[in-house]
Amino acid sequence: MFKQSLIVAASLLALAACSPANESAQNTQPVAEAAQAVPQTPADWEVSNATITFLSSKINKQLNSVTEQSRFTASQAVLGKDGGFKMEVDLSSVNTGIEIRDQRLKDWVFETAKFAKANVTGTVDVDAVSKLAVGETINLKQPLVLDIHGKQLNLEADLAAQRISADKIMVSTLSPVLLDIKAMDMVGGVAQLVEVMGLSSIVEQVPVSFNAEFTRKK
Repeated sequence: MFKQSLIVAASLLALAACSPANESAQNTQPVAEAAQAVPQTPADWEVSNATITFLSSKINKQLNSVTEQSRFTASQAVLGKDGGFKMEVDLSSVNTGIEIRDQRLKDWVFETAKFAKANVTGTVDVDAVSKLAVGETINLKQPLVLDIHGKQLNLEADLAAQRISADKIMVSTLSPVLLDIKAMDMVGGVAQLVEVMGLSSIVEQVPVSFNAEFTRKK
């Protein structure tokens, strides 16, 4: 009887060793190997048509404020393996949801006939970005230079960069970057908008947000 009990116990232990829970433990090794397989060396990254939005706040004659969100629908950006970041925004792609307002922005404010593009440049810690594991995020206080409407502005953007797969990194602003209408020499065009729209004023600070998925070039 005692011998039979030993045989049963040994059989149960053998079954436990082959149970799904044990298989799950054994499967952790390929997951760890997959994480280590993420490329972590500096590389070139690129994005097309990032999500770039901006807010405009208008004050009417009754001194009520209305804030509206608009966007640019055409842009491209690259992050080089040397850390050089360059983004070009087609200002004629502005989209406020109202066609005539888009045209007024292009003609009066951006003056796209003379200043068709806005360019953003900077130097990023690409080594820190490249070493991100999948799911890992880092925050960056990123100095940038904005070239727009014939002016160059020094900016700082609070950014979050998250690796969402081996070859993709999502970059977004943690808080909007504030642009000043005066600094961009757009006061005259904005004044025309105020007049034609029958407003009291348009707020001179414009919050801009950015979100883009960068793809690692092979």
